[in-house]
Amino acid sequence: MDIQAEINWIYQEIDKVKDPTFVEKLKRLLLTRNSTSDTTDVHYNIDIEKALESIKNGNYYSENEAREISKKWGRK
Repeated sequence: MDIQAEINWIYQEIDKVKDPTFVEKLKRLLLTRNSTSDTTDVHYNIDIEKALESIKNGNYYSENEAREISKKWGRK
């Protein structure tokens, strides 16, 4: 397929989407493609450091708690 055919296929698939959570994720993906890689890497590393600190402080969910939380995602 050429690039225009790929783009047309993507448009067709997006038109079928009804899930607002998926739309938000797609939007974030498109927004991040416009940011520089260095900036994205810095934010990513900061997020990892914050997460590790949070875990050290005991702020995390068990596997079962995480499963229960994830069951509620996208159901608003």
